[in-house]
Amino acid sequence: MRRMFFMKSVAMLAIIVSAVSCSSDEDMYDPNAAQNQVKAEYEAKFISQFGNIAPGHTWGFSDQMAQGVRSSDPGANNWGSYVEVPAPLTAEQIAVVTDWFAANPNPQGIAVNWSDFFVQQVSSTDYGTRMNYLTCGDNDEHIYNFNNGDGAVNGQVWGGKLTDPNDQNSRVFHSDKIQLMVESSTSRFGYHNSLDNSMYYRYVIIPGDIIDPSVAGMYFVGFDYESHGQDADKQIEADGIYKDWIVRVTPGLYTEGQRIIAEDFGEIGDFDFNDVVFDVRITWNSTIITVRAAGGRLPLTIGGVEIHEALGIGTDVMANTGRGTKTCPVAVFRIPGNYDWNANNIPVVVNKDGADITLTTEAGKAPAKICVPLTYRWTIEKVRISDAYPEFPEYVANPGKTTWCTNPVAGTVI
Repeated sequence: MRRMFFMKSVAMLAIIVSAVSCSSDEDMYDPNAAQNQVKAEYEAKFISQFGNIAPGHTWGFSDQMAQGVRSSDPGANNWGSYVEVPAPLTAEQIAVVTDWFAANPNPQGIAVNWSDFFVQQVSSTDYGTRMNYLTCGDNDEHIYNFNNGDGAVNGQVWGGKLTDPNDQNSRVFHSDKIQLMVESSTSRFGYHNSLDNSMYYRYVIIPGDIIDPSVAGMYFVGFDYESHGQDADKQIEADGIYKDWIVRVTPGLYTEGQRIIAEDFGEIGDFDFNDVVFDVRITWNSTIITVRAAGGRLPLTIGGVEIHEALGIGTDVMANTGRGTKTCPVAVFRIPGNYDWNANNIPVVVNKDGADITLTTEAGKAPAKICVPLTYRWTIEKVRISDAYPEFPEYVANPGKTTWCTNPVAGTVI
C-alpha cells in the first residue's frame, strides 16, 4: 500500500510540474512583443492614412542597388564623377576670411564629423613656413600636399563639367590647392612644427555664415602658431589670433547612391518621414553614411552609430528639419561592410521606452524606411509627406509611380 501511494504521489507531482511548466512557458516575456505591437499600430495608421499597399511594394529598395564602388580615388581628374567638388575660392573670399580671423581673437568654434572631406588652401602668415605639414584625426594623418603653410597646386581638378554631356573626354579641368581625404577624420586638426619638432593642435573651426555672406555655408580651420622649444629663440607663445594657417574644409558629398527617409515610431501617425534622413553610398569594403537631418527625439543608430551624437547634438534635439529646429553640419561616417549591396540591409535601430526596435521595410507592408533619389527634398517638421508630395498615396497603391517625389508643394520641404 505504501509503495502504491508513493507511486501515485510521484505521478501527481509530475502532472503538477508539467502543468506549471506549460503555464510558465506561455507566460514567459516575449522580447519582441513591444516591437510587434508598435509596428502593428504603425501599419494600421499608415493604411488608414494612405490606403492599401500594393502587394510586393519594395519602397525603392532592391536586391542589387546601383552604388558607387570606389573606396578611394586620389585622382583629382576623376572627382567630379562621384563627389561634389568645391569651387576654388576667389581672391575676395580669401581676403574676407583672412581679415575676419585677424580681427576676431579667441573665437568660439564648432566641431564637424566627417570621414570624407576636401581641404583647400586659404592663407598663412610667415609662421606658416614653420608649420611643415598639416594633419587631421587622432592619428595625425598627413593631409597630402599641405606643407609649410601652403597647399600644392593641382592643375587637373575636375568639378564635373563637360563641354559635351555625352563625352567624358570633354571634361573641363581647373587648378586649385585642394585635396580629398577619404576614410579619414575631422576629430582634430594639427600641424608639425619644424622649429621645435613637435605637434600642436591649437585650432578652431569657424562657419562661414558668421564671417560674411560671400562664404556662407563654408567651414574654415584656423591655426594659432606656437612653439615651446628649449632654446629662447624657439619659444613663441600663442597670441589668440588663429590666422597663421587657414584652410577651408568641405564634407565629401557623394553624387552616387540613395537617400533614405524614415519614421522612428516616436510619434506614430505624423508620417513626415524626416525622423532621420541619410544618404548611402556603398563601396566594396565599407558603406558611407551622410546624415542630413534628424527630426526625431529618440536614440537612433545607423550601423551602430548614434545619429545625434554624430551630428554633435543631444538626443532630444531635432536638427535640419526647419521650424526652429537646430541647423548643423551634416555628419559623414563609414561603417564596415557592403550589406550585400542593398541599403535596406543597413541596420537602423531606435530605442523607444527602453526597447530597441529595428526600422524595417518589408515588401508589401507599411515602410519605416523609404528609398528615394539623392535629389529628394525632405519635409519640414510636422508636414505630412502626402501634404508635401500629393502623389504619395498614389505611389502607395502603385510602385510604378516613381515620379511622386519630384514635385513638392512650395514651402513644405527643406
